[in-house]
Amino acid sequence: MEKFFDLKVKDVMQYRVWDLPIVEENADIKFVLVILTTRGYVWVVNNPRELKLRGIITEHDALELFNNFNEEWRAKDLMKKDIIFCKKDEKIEDVIEKIRKNKVRRLPVIENEQLIGEITLRLLIEKFYSLLL
Repeated sequence: MEKFFDLKVKDVMQYRVWDLPIVEENADIKFVLVILTTRGYVWVVNNPRELKLRGIITEHDALELFNNFNEEWRAKDLMKKDIIFCKKDEKIEDVIEKIRKNKVRRLPVIENEQLIGEITLRLLIEKFYSLLL
């Protein structure tokens, strides 16, 4: 499947940023929880115009809430700040290695600090399957 591994992120990624689970870093924690119940993760950005990625919150991060809940918390108080990301011109082979090494299901696609999309295991599986047909 050499053809698959030579593809670029831009050939597989989700471009519809408007369809991604995104909140501002000052979003109320209750709003974050609503999104987590439906999507399982939330990208945290500085604001909806610039979309500069600041962090991610996953369902696993919500475990912190169970023991230390504070109604004053904002998205920035719960998010992971060390984000593993990729660029749209990276090879799929390199992205798969990042996903394996870091045990994540998705990577944000970043350009000039701005969130421009994401690539997920599901998208990789779909693309791989389409090349088998």
